[in-house]
Amino acid sequence: MVINLNFAAASLTTGLNLAETVKNSSLLVNIMLFALLAASVVSLAIIAVKSIQYRLAAIETAKFVDIFWKNKEAQDVAAKTATLTKSPVAAVFASGYTEFKDTKECWEDKGIVLVGGKVDEIAANVDRAMRRETHVRIQLLENGLSFLATVATASPFIGLFGTVYGIMNAFQEIGKTGSATLGSIAPHLSDALVTTAFGLIAAIPASVAYNYLNARLQKFENEALNVAAEFLNQIKRSNV
Repeated sequence: MVINLNFAAASLTTGLNLAETVKNSSLLVNIMLFALLAASVVSLAIIAVKSIQYRLAAIETAKFVDIFWKNKEAQDVAAKTATLTKSPVAAVFASGYTEFKDTKECWEDKGIVLVGGKVDEIAANVDRAMRRETHVRIQLLENGLSFLATVATASPFIGLFGTVYGIMNAFQEIGKTGSATLGSIAPHLSDALVTTAFGLIAAIPASVAYNYLNARLQKFENEALNVAAEFLNQIKRSNV
């Protein structure tokens, strides 16, 4: 129990010392700390929003994929998955099916038979429509990830700059006083350490979240490409 109380007291003292260090830091260091704190808050907000968005997209994509591979008729798939609006893969299929249906109806009105070279032509139209929709959906899911990447990359360097700045001030203080006493250089070393700590606090969650979300984004894109390829094969098999 004594050890636990001592640990708690040490932790509390450390927290108070950190607050005191921030309070007594120079203007430049405080600016860097504010920038790192703001970046960290924005990053956490983006992580929360994107996590919810990706979670809903993953749930609806799983439902769509199950329906898609169990149904051979594109019309049935389109009818059963019309409500899955949060799935990027479902949206890609819907764009391809709409393009196929509209083009086919237009040709039928003009008396054009969907055989031979016309099959390849309509397949090419559908492919372009699905690729275009894939790019649109991926860009929507990517929104915010670039900020996470920037925070993950830049924050440690901002912290490092604060470290260098603090050490330079410590050496200048040594040059002025002619002695390297703890009391003279400790405030400057505190500046150096606190900026490094804040830089890592901002960078680590952003880096982890970016890598995780980017991996899930790649899965959505691969699934969309697989669905697009299978739908194009269905078109060619049904009309050749």
